[in-house]
Amino acid sequence: MRNKSKIERALIFIEKNLERPITLGEVSREGGMSKFYFSRFFKIATGNTFKKYIITKRLDKAKKLLKDADMDITEICFQLGFNDLSYFSRIFRKKEGITPSAYRKKFDNLSLNITEKQESPDF
Repeated sequence: MRNKSKIERALIFIEKNLERPITLGEVSREGGMSKFYFSRFFKIATGNTFKKYIITKRLDKAKKLLKDADMDITEICFQLGFNDLSYFSRIFRKKEGITPSAYRKKFDNLSLNITEKQESPDF
């Protein structure tokens, strides 16, 4: 049970620091464990490796920003701690099946269609 609270502390730390590079060492220290033990327990607790978990969290936040924010894709990339736009685009496409710009366009078109239907008079 004690390790569960350590992982929870680490998850909160990750969430609060997604916008910057986060190392396994600093998160394991936050959880009060060695890197090796933390990595093993983190995988058991979350079902993901440390690196995959952070990337997934960043991509989830990127999807929300792409749908809701007026930031350009480069701003979103760097705000979420990705230091390379092509890497961000590549892993986004690998996970979502489309590029970040295509993802945004999909939601722009969806909201445009909804707006057009709302403005159309019913006869």
